[in-house]
This record gives sequence, structure tokens and C-alpha cells, in this order.
Amino acid sequence: MLRQPADHVVVAGPPPVPGELTALLREIDRDRIEATVRRLAAFGTRHTLSDQNDPVRGIGAARDWIHAQLAGYAAASGGRMTVELQSYVQQPASRIPTATTITNVVATLRGDTTPDRVYVITGHYDSRATDVMDAVSDAPGADDDASGVAVVLELARVLATRRCGSG
Repeated sequence: MLRQPADHVVVAGPPPVPGELTALLREIDRDRIEATVRRLAAFGTRHTLSDQNDPVRGIGAARDWIHAQLAGYAAASGGRMTVELQSYVQQPASRIPTATTITNVVATLRGDTTPDRVYVITGHYDSRATDVMDAVSDAPGADDDASGVAVVLELARVLATRRCGSG
């Protein structure tokens, strides 16, 4: 069983056939990637211990926004992409002072010829301030790891509408 670290976005699916790679790369929109980084930073903080229910600020708002983006891509995938939230309760640990729900956003994109083969593309959407226990201060995390999540989302967008793994 594949286990991912907490607070990650995972897109699993087949890579494109090599001859399609150049066309696929042309579809990557760097302005969209930048806009996604800016949107994730605009949640103020995505600290693991930040608010999970505020619709505007904190890790819950970011989680819900990422899920909505992937769900939109899934809707365009012809049923090949699914999106789910995988949650568990992390018991107190060195950086988790109280039991805390941790949620991964997982999108799975099935290929055509080898639908059971799995490729994982991942980025983590949580962020931290300089004081790693500070769940209130702004911690926009553009480079940790909004940029990674932005690339994962852009790849999901582009791959969702492509027939991949078809030879």
C-alpha cells in the first residue's frame, strides 16, 4: 500500500507516450502556475495546526480550494480521474501538541492500457512560520510548497483531458 506523508496533494496516473511529451509541455501554463502559487499564499497560513473550518484562511480553506480545483479537472476527464480527501487523526507528537486531523487531497487518473500502473506526483500544501509551532502568524509558503502544489495542479489539469498510456 502506498502511503503519503501528511498534507500532500497526490496525482497518480500514467505518463504520456514519449511522442506526445512536446505537445503536452506546450499546454503547461506558467501564468496559471503563478496564479495558483499566489492563491495558495493568499490563505495567509497553511500551518497544519491552523483553522480547518474557516473558508478564507488556514489549512482547511487551502485544502477545500485544492480539492475543488482537482474536482473540476476530474469533471473534464471523462470519468478517468477521481478526487478524494484522505484524513486521519495525528496523535500528539513533537510538532503536533494536540490530536489533529490531517488531510491529504488525492486525485487518481487512470490510464487506458495499464490502469493499474501507478505514477505519483506530489507536493505538500501545508506551510510553517519561522516558529514551527506558530499556527496563527502568516506563513504563505510560496516556495514551501505552494510552488510544488501549483505544478501538481497544472499537470492534473493538462493530463485530465488527455488519453494517456494508449500506446
